Amino acid sequence: MPIFTQEMKQRFYKKISEGTHLYVWVVHSCANTLFKGLDLTSKELEQYNTLNIEKRKVEFLACRRALKNIFTSKLVLQHHETGQPFIKETPHISIAHSHKYIAIVFGTDNIGIDIELPQKKIQQVISRILSAKEYKSFLKNPSTEQACKLWGIKEAVLKYVGDKKLNYRDDIKVDQNKVSYFNDQFVFQHEYIDQMILTYVQKKE
Repeated sequence: MPIFTQEMKQRFYKKISEGTHLYVWVVHSCANTLFKGLDLTSKELEQYNTLNIEKRKVEFLACRRALKNIFTSKLVLQHHETGQPFIKETPHISIAHSHKYIAIVFGTDNIGIDIELPQKKIQQVISRILSAKEYKSFLKNPSTEQACKLWGIKEAVLKYVGDKKLNYRDDIKVDQNKVSYFNDQFVFQHEYIDQMILTYVQKKE
């Protein structure tokens, strides 16, 4: 079910399962334009008014505009203490945003998502989130693309787990196609959308 608006252009859609959907939009509008006609609750409006950076305002409004278009204008996007988003209209939801791109996955399956732009600064700091073994493996064939994928995997697992105390280096293990968080095993997928790399993970059955 493609969703198009003047303010946001849908760039990707994938049906993960019968009850789970993944969308990516690129936002073309400023915060003032996104704000017009958007039905926000008093609490959402209060949250919005605390934002001082245009980028954060756009992300805040774009996520809500997308979800209200898909579900209902009365939808309220909230967050647990862990930072994980939730809405009453669906059991699971995960959100990521970067460089005017908004990615949202929702439905019956619990999935963690991340979207990143491959760039040198990620490659320069990738050692901060990789274990010694993972970094040694990365250095065998280093690239901004591979750094972006590894970053995306670890961020997506964090989104799935929702543990703010999680240690990227020690708690999430990436060994070629194997990803684990303690005793949980994950499968991951990368999608290329324009210049961005979208990563999503779900628990291995």
